[in-house]
Order: sequence, then C-alpha cells, then structure tokens
Amino acid sequence: MKTQNPRVSVTLTPSTAAVLRELSDVAGNSQSALIAELLEEAVPVFERMIKVLRVAHQARASIRTDIAAELDAAHAHIESQLGLVMDGMEEAEGRLLETAERITRRRGRDSTPISNRGGRSSHNTETEQEIPQSGGSDHA
Repeated sequence: MKTQNPRVSVTLTPSTAAVLRELSDVAGNSQSALIAELLEEAVPVFERMIKVLRVAHQARASIRTDIAAELDAAHAHIESQLGLVMDGMEEAEGRLLETAERITRRRGRDSTPISNRGGRSSHNTETEQEIPQSGGSDHA
C-alpha cells in the first residue's frame, strides 16, 4: 500500500521508545500514528519557531553589516586623528630642527673662548681651598 505522505525515520532512546510503545498499547493506535498526531498538533509551534529563527538569522546578518560599518567609521576616525598627530609631530620636529640649526650656526660664529662662557679655570686654587668639604666630622 503506497502512501502520499512523506516518511521520516526517527531514532529514539530506549526509554522514549518504551513509553511510546506503552502509550500505543493503551491508546490502541500504532506508534507511527501517535507520533504523526503529536507532530500535527505541534505544527503551529513549528511555524512560529521558523519565523523567529528566520528573523534571528536576518538580524544576525544585519548586525554583522552594522558592525562592519561601525568598524569602518571608527577606523576612518582613528586614521584622521593619527594624521593630525603626525602633522603636529612634523611641525614640532621642524621647529626643533630650525632651533638646532640656529644653535649650530651660532656656535660656528662664536669665537669666545670657553673660559669666558662661564667655565671654571683649573688654575683657580684659592676658591677651591675656601670651599668647606662636606661629610667631615670636624663640626659636632
């Protein structure tokens, strides 16, 4: 006898199979008929589950797109900020290099002996002797 309804194989745990067999005996229906009836009653629940899962799948794809767009925007913002920092560093570097060049040029022109620039002469022994030595035990 050929049927128009599709067939599905189901593997059950031993305890579920035992309960189904007992229910089939008590109800006087075949196990297959009991399962088909239970599933038929659950169709509205299955349909709602399908809708929820589809919406969740679409939301997940939308969220991925939104996250990708937000990451792109954040990346662009970081790059612009980094560009500003780099510009500031280049300006500061330029000023430092100009200052260093002026100092170098000034040193080249300056013919003042080192002793006239505030350096101490090693021949000045009188002031060195007047400076008290620290760490001595002469003062109580």
